Amino acid sequence: MLSELAGFTLSRTIPDNILSGVLSGAYKIYGGVVRDNSGQIVAHLMNSGNISSLTNIASSFASPVSTVFSGLNTFQLHRIGQDVDKLISMSQATMAISGLTLAVSAAGFMFLNHKLNKIDEKLVELSADVKFIRNFLELQEKAKLMTAFKNVRAIDSNNDITVKNELLLDSRKNFGECHELYKSLLTRDSNIKDLIPVEEYFIMTAIGYSLCSAELGLHEQAAKDLKESFDIWQNFSQTFVKETIFGDKPERFLTKKYAPHIKTEEIASWMDFAWGTEIGLEVVDVLRDKTPRFDINFSTKLSKEEAISIEVARKLVQRERVLKGYISQYDYYATHKIAPSAVNSFIESLPKEEQVSNTYIFLNKNFIPSQPLPAV
Repeated sequence: MLSELAGFTLSRTIPDNILSGVLSGAYKIYGGVVRDNSGQIVAHLMNSGNISSLTNIASSFASPVSTVFSGLNTFQLHRIGQDVDKLISMSQATMAISGLTLAVSAAGFMFLNHKLNKIDEKLVELSADVKFIRNFLELQEKAKLMTAFKNVRAIDSNNDITVKNELLLDSRKNFGECHELYKSLLTRDSNIKDLIPVEEYFIMTAIGYSLCSAELGLHEQAAKDLKESFDIWQNFSQTFVKETIFGDKPERFLTKKYAPHIKTEEIASWMDFAWGTEIGLEVVDVLRDKTPRFDINFSTKLSKEEAISIEVARKLVQRERVLKGYISQYDYYATHKIAPSAVNSFIESLPKEEQVSNTYIFLNKNFIPSQPLPAV
């Protein structure tokens, strides 16, 4: 078992310079990972890995996510000041909205399995109205996916390393085959209701596949495969938000109709996400020039289709941040040649009194800012 997290030290607080870096935008929070603009990890915010504490995150697919806005992004952090608990809350809210968690090893497999069950419950409700989803649930690959999860659930209860590796190899094969199918479905043109389950399954199988690879000692391959899947997902997601959400008239989101449904900060973050920029709130000034002088639509009610689209866009933008956190973690495993389960065991061995808001804070021992932090 690990005696420490290589290169990082456990802390019960976050230094002011890191908080200032987040406030200024010099550092970004990607789920539970804080990085500078060069990609260097500044800090890990590790969930304790208790599966019961992850239930709400897994359930977010099946319920409106707009109720977890507290501490959502750096714009809101500006308003609340330099507060460690709020920064951690922001990290947890990002994961909740995205429907993902950075839990590793057995907890990671359990989370994915629990999430799969929640998604399927929702899909069964939708299947009566959506033919594609009905057919999707009947795909042969669904059985392979269930087998993969069944095998990995048995890993911790088996002490025979040979049997463990056989289970991991079989699960990796099934995750990989399923992932290829969902990739082909994700990259074809389809309507939003068809894409919802495909995107969810694509992400789950990508993480499951890389998790198995890392546990088998294929650390570099695990990191490489996850990054390749992310690139495919990012291209799809950016195109979806750009074409389906914004379309030809992104300025419409500044009108009264959308005020109760979308925050100004979200409009900025969605546009940065879709076009790969970092303009921030200044983008609102760009849109304001295109906004009609008079808004003749006094209704604030959205169509069902548009409401769904907005919720999906909200999830995708936050999910990108968490997936970048996953990539950082898998790069870390590859650099130090450690299995996610070893990290998980180490986290579980730590005293509970070292937690801050159910989270362990690990600071980079050797971090040196790549550039001076601007004044906040």
